[in-house]
Amino acid sequence: MIDEKVKIKCTKCSQVFRERAQKIRDGFQTNCQHCNRLITFDTSSEDRNIRRALMSAKEVRMALEARPKNESVAQGSVASEANSGFSLLKRDWP
Repeated sequence: MIDEKVKIKCTKCSQVFRERAQKIRDGFQTNCQHCNRLITFDTSSEDRNIRRALMSAKEVRMALEARPKNESVAQGSVASEANSGFSLLKRDWP
């Protein structure tokens, strides 16, 4: 299973927080969850933390797109039955 979030390290406070890889693209802006500094993701940025987050997000998006469709559907159906619990109990009753 692929984690859909990417770690981002704030340059100002050096704290790490996570954001969905689908959101992180060139031009995306978000606030640091710890110090509230505005972080703008730009491929030409000199900040290596920003470039690293952009590269990681791109890799995650590519991995998610390459994942077979049947795998995600099969995992979803198994997960929904496992989470419902009640459906398993109903089958055991006469």
